[in-house]
Amino acid sequence: MKHTLLLLLMAATMLGCGAKDKQVSVQVGDQAEGGTVFYVADDKSFALVAAPTDSPEPLVWSELRKVIPTPDAIGTGQANTNAILAAKTADTELYAAKYADQLTAGGYSDWYLPSVDELEQIYLQRDKISGLDEDGTYWSSSAIDGGYPNAGYTRQYVFKQSTLIKKTTDMNQQTAYQVRAVRTVEGK
Repeated sequence: MKHTLLLLLMAATMLGCGAKDKQVSVQVGDQAEGGTVFYVADDKSFALVAAPTDSPEPLVWSELRKVIPTPDAIGTGQANTNAILAAKTADTELYAAKYADQLTAGGYSDWYLPSVDELEQIYLQRDKISGLDEDGTYWSSSAIDGGYPNAGYTRQYVFKQSTLIKKTTDMNQQTAYQVRAVRTVEGK
């Protein structure tokens, strides 16, 4: 009986160690995996990294208005970007999500357009991330359905420190704003 109990205790300990190994070992502000860490999940299962620079020039969200509803939450940027790309397969122009998806920086090519809540984390950690436009507006991958044909409202984040409005919604997807791609670092 003691032998069985000891084996169960050892197995539980090893399983616990395996779960602990699935954590990231980075902190906000670290330079890691191609950019600057700006968010670490509470359980340390993943972190988010901002690309080293913005897009070379401001980009549109879409030349032709598209209704592509996507969520705002942290952890949804990659799925949002994939949904945007899937809905815009015929579009040839360079737009925000396409730029982020095609980016190769710091040796990594799995960048995406952040959700608006992920952008908010970039804003909150802006003192640790170089090259941000402190008076700029940044596109997110978050959008809502406007409720009638071709009424897609996209979400962006205003970095202007003089205004209280940070998350905004814009029906004009043709306006060119800044783009800062991000990527996810999974726990190992």
